[in-house]
Amino acid sequence: MDKRREQGRVVEVRRRIILGARDIITEVLGGQQINTAYVERDNLTSRQSIGRLVRKTLSHSKKSFFLRRHLALEDAVFNFVRPHQALRCAVSQPTPGRKWQQRTPAMAAELTDHIWSLEELLSYRVPPPKD
Repeated sequence: MDKRREQGRVVEVRRRIILGARDIITEVLGGQQINTAYVERDNLTSRQSIGRLVRKTLSHSKKSFFLRRHLALEDAVFNFVRPHQALRCAVSQPTPGRKWQQRTPAMAAELTDHIWSLEELLSYRVPPPKD
């Protein structure tokens, strides 16, 4: 998102797709446009999880290689390990004290059927790419 300001006020917002195809992004968003709130929420989640991204701190990355790896790990933890309240669904046969099933984004996308532990995530062997 590029914002053009005049006298401190936003007068124009231009959306650019940097990575991915426009039709796929439109399908994922359900026809909605990318909003600043989504981008800022993602940035906040990353800053809360990665000290290297916090403003005015002594934490830093000397090499972008390590920052990129840390971001990739944080993304994997976010998608496979952390359940999100907005993604929970009602249990088919509720029991006392259990009305909801917690889900991660990976479970919502049907990439997995359970919440992963951090140990399971770190020990997962990625299969080699198919030729």
